[in-house]
Amino acid sequence: MNHKKTLLLGIFLLLVSLSFSQDILQYRDKIYKKNIKTVLFYRAGWEFTYPVFELNSGKQLILEFDDLNPSTTDYYYTIIHCSSDWHPSDLNPIEYISGYEENQIDDFENSFGTLIQYTHYYLTFPNENMKPLISGNYLLLVYEDYDRTKPVLTRRFYVVDNKLKTEATVKRSTQVNVMNTSQELRVIVSDNQNYITNPQDDFSMTIAQNNSQDIILSGLKPDFIKGNVYEFYNPHILKFLGGNEFRYVNLKSVKFVNDRIQSIQFNRPYYIFEIVPDAFQKIKSYSYFQDIDGELLVTAEHVQNPTLEADYVLADFSLQYNKILPEGNLYVYGAISDWNCNETNKMTYDNSSKEYKLRMLLKQGFYNYEYVFCKKGSTVPDLSFTEGNYYQTENNYAIFLYNRPQGGQYDELIGYKIINSLKHL
Repeated sequence: MNHKKTLLLGIFLLLVSLSFSQDILQYRDKIYKKNIKTVLFYRAGWEFTYPVFELNSGKQLILEFDDLNPSTTDYYYTIIHCSSDWHPSDLNPIEYISGYEENQIDDFENSFGTLIQYTHYYLTFPNENMKPLISGNYLLLVYEDYDRTKPVLTRRFYVVDNKLKTEATVKRSTQVNVMNTSQELRVIVSDNQNYITNPQDDFSMTIAQNNSQDIILSGLKPDFIKGNVYEFYNPHILKFLGGNEFRYVNLKSVKFVNDRIQSIQFNRPYYIFEIVPDAFQKIKSYSYFQDIDGELLVTAEHVQNPTLEADYVLADFSLQYNKILPEGNLYVYGAISDWNCNETNKMTYDNSSKEYKLRMLLKQGFYNYEYVFCKKGSTVPDLSFTEGNYYQTENNYAIFLYNRPQGGQYDELIGYKIINSLKHL
């Protein structure tokens, strides 16, 4: 009887553990531990790329992150196949993974010469231990101590089995009421292999602006079908607010004050960068300057290897405004905040200075960022209030084409294209 009770208790605890894991795991880019910083995930060869590669192409993705915990931790990873709208597929891992279902991240090094000690972890994927077998959306899950109920970070990535020819254009909106603030797209897809059999039911398109997980259009259906050519062009639906060019801050030098840095102080063990107070940009006219579309670049002066020698510093952001906003919150947004709006990047209002303020712990480098407004209970960023929207703004648009044939068990990713608005406006 005691053995039976022990067995039932074990099953109960396992179910509770699995339920807890499902509750806290989010199928989006997210950091779950405060000591994890500066997560980079990109196609090998260039940091400013979407995590996309073609099936069986031999191309790889690179994952890098820092752990500010002074002791080394055992981190493991697995991949989860997802639907086009980022829910887990009804597939067994053996159906989409070649090799082991989970592996340990065994490539790591300690920082050196830094005031803040950290361990830098590095993963190249796919590798000889784990490869995806099929196309589609995937979630990379990193977890602690061989225990998936202890998620450390999640990252979305895409595996494409390209079967389509895709052409796309982006231009100023043709709708008079939004023509100064919005950009609209037109996408023409040619199915030369006649792979799609039922386009209205099986075929769909998703478009994301820059790297945002929330500024996105999904589940789009063709507006015109001419044989095996599918055209997506509905100016009322296929449009995005232009936003504005990203702001920037350069934290690479702790000795010299770069532009947009008001002062640098030292309070052991941190260098504290006071950034020149920002102002709202929605009332200004559009002005182009080259940015890196919200990304970040780790760099530091007078070091040979910034990955291990760049230090962690405190950066003080401030945005001038004469009153508190009761209906929502302001956030510092971009890769600097993992493209999320949460407590880590939420600003607080200072009545004495009439400013919204935020102190962030950041690795030395060059950062793009913007201020966004999120209504209470929402994580969808709104730039209209803080940055303004301009049709001239340079934006990247990532286009994903999905197909689920009749009787199919998952959403295939059969087309991908990235387009830059500056080349078309």
